[in-house]
Amino acid sequence: MVPPIYRYRPLPSPAAIRLLELKNGPAKEPLHCALKAFDPTEAPPYHALSYTWGSPLGSFSQKVSRPRIKRLSIFCDDRRLLVTPNLHDALRHLRTEETASRAADAKYFWIDAVCVNQKDILERNSQVARMSSTFLGAQSVIAWLGPEDQFTTDGIALIEKISSIPETLWQSVSYTDFFDIKWHEKVGIPMVTYTDWLGFLALIDRSWFHRAWVVQEMALAESVTLVCGSQRLDWTKLDKTLGFISSRKWYHHLTTEKVRHIAAVQRYPGVYTGFLQSRTSYNLAATTLASTRRFNKLRRTQKAPSFLKNLIYMHRHTEATDPRDKVYAFLGLSDMETASQRMRVRPIVADYALPVQEVYSNAATNLLLSSGNLGLLSQVQDASRTKITGLPSWVPDFSATLYPYPLLYRGNGRWSAGSGLFWRREPLALRKDRLLPAQGSCVDTVEEVALLPKESVNSAGYWAGIVNLALQLPSWYPFSSADYDSAQSRVEALWRTLTANTYLRQYPAPASCGQLFLDYVLNLQIRHTLTPWSQSDGFIPHQTQSSFDEVDVSPSDMASATQDRRIVPAWYDLLEAEPAGSPYSLDSYRVRMADVVERMLRSTYAPVELAQLQHDLDMTSGDARRVFRTKGGLLGAGPRSLRPGDEVWVLAGALVPHVLREVGGGRGTHSLVGECYVHGYMHGTHGRLHNSTGVVDVVLE
Repeated sequence: MVPPIYRYRPLPSPAAIRLLELKNGPAKEPLHCALKAFDPTEAPPYHALSYTWGSPLGSFSQKVSRPRIKRLSIFCDDRRLLVTPNLHDALRHLRTEETASRAADAKYFWIDAVCVNQKDILERNSQVARMSSTFLGAQSVIAWLGPEDQFTTDGIALIEKISSIPETLWQSVSYTDFFDIKWHEKVGIPMVTYTDWLGFLALIDRSWFHRAWVVQEMALAESVTLVCGSQRLDWTKLDKTLGFISSRKWYHHLTTEKVRHIAAVQRYPGVYTGFLQSRTSYNLAATTLASTRRFNKLRRTQKAPSFLKNLIYMHRHTEATDPRDKVYAFLGLSDMETASQRMRVRPIVADYALPVQEVYSNAATNLLLSSGNLGLLSQVQDASRTKITGLPSWVPDFSATLYPYPLLYRGNGRWSAGSGLFWRREPLALRKDRLLPAQGSCVDTVEEVALLPKESVNSAGYWAGIVNLALQLPSWYPFSSADYDSAQSRVEALWRTLTANTYLRQYPAPASCGQLFLDYVLNLQIRHTLTPWSQSDGFIPHQTQSSFDEVDVSPSDMASATQDRRIVPAWYDLLEAEPAGSPYSLDSYRVRMADVVERMLRSTYAPVELAQLQHDLDMTSGDARRVFRTKGGLLGAGPRSLRPGDEVWVLAGALVPHVLREVGGGRGTHSLVGECYVHGYMHGTHGRLHNSTGVVDVVLE
């Protein structure tokens, strides 16, 4: 006879918690446990389990062969309790360890999915509100990453090696040493192979690192043990490894797209053949998780404040089964109640009865009022990435991926486009129509936009559009700034725009970055020239860049084909048009070209230094932001969804410019398209702000 389904009994008091007592037993027998309620002051010692509800493995892991089952049964107080397959695996592992240790005393665990009645909204609200104290009361946190896969051994080996490097020796390793197979000799550790790095990439890309609730669970834990199948790892080792990678900025190199081109990996890919095609990048979620844990330990000793907005912004990339948890998961770590009292703002409380649109709108209003500025607007994702419908344009969809990172995270400069303008926040608390009152100045109107790389036939077409925008600028860029001793030419304005004038986190970017940009252009030209030749065809002298004009197209496609004949970037015209004495003139370019070609002939040319420039370009332009030109001759990079006719505004209380779109109907309202970089309007009050429309009221809906 099949046992009945487990039914939860109400907790004896709002402060009570349930703990799971896991029974010992043979490995192949069903799991048996008991759920017991305790007052926290009388609870026995317990451990908290941190895990992911969904699949813990990556897409390329060799999974255990079994049917796709959403729930499996365990026996709780002789009744069936349904749990996810990953939790079932974790409990089996925990029972195996307990049975092997022959523990005489019962061992208790707190596990969210079973210790909280997920179907009781009132209990769920109450338990979420006190979850921080639940984790603080645990002896330790066990982080279950899932079973081992074919990458685990390499990933653990990498952590063991890197974590053994003394911090005093980190500085002896350079940014480019990543590509030197013997760099390990500088710090006295065993050789680190590229397959070790790939295993590490796969390990930290597991689902556990992406969970929103993990942030609180790790930040509050006294000690953390990472468990991956039969392998155990102390969190401090992973923390040191992440610290080393961050200090050397090696996360720029840690992508499968870069590692797969290394000769040693191409010769012996081993188990990584499929993984190398996965476009997996270094998971910054692991780094921000470690950073929050370190900060939380520090603030508990020094009583430093922890703001909800910082937690939500920093961990925006995390995932949650319930989108409301992208707000609720961070409440227990913040000093929100104290801040709300100080700012006279109603604090946010977990309420799973509210629709997600209301949760996000309430959170956005709270963050705006408590901060006293419009920094929240930089957290609004591009419209193409929005998941939750029905949100005002100024309310971030916290469940959506925020890409690229806000401009405020770029470099160490003082971002202050709206310097001297203060947002009047009082009306917001009174409005019930979901409109955001603001004040600002319309700087200019977008006249022309460039294609994104994925919208062009190839990367040459993308660069052709950008060069065309630059050619339409005046000879000298139309702004004056205290940041520069002299005016800027078209090419200088272009590369400073494409990098947000930031290189190696320096603002303004040093002149050496401009010379590096010339090398980058040379590399682009080489690639664009050779692209038509496939590796299998060898040398085909009659196939040139203009061969695109000879491609057969249907009459319906003729218009777009004619447009795409501008596929060859007019670099020659741009460089030739540089003013006399410009360091970016055609003559200067020819000198650098000769130097590069000679180094290529001597086999000494290795453009590793371009990796940092590529990173800075990727953060401001490329697929991240659309390059545009305004009617007034300004150059910028803004949201992917911007279009001609959109307006560039400097808003009071916002440190970067924003793109607004006038909403039809004659109501005088605008929708927010997103933040943007406009060269000359990012730092201080310089530029042409005095030529704008003046500070006026504007309403965002």
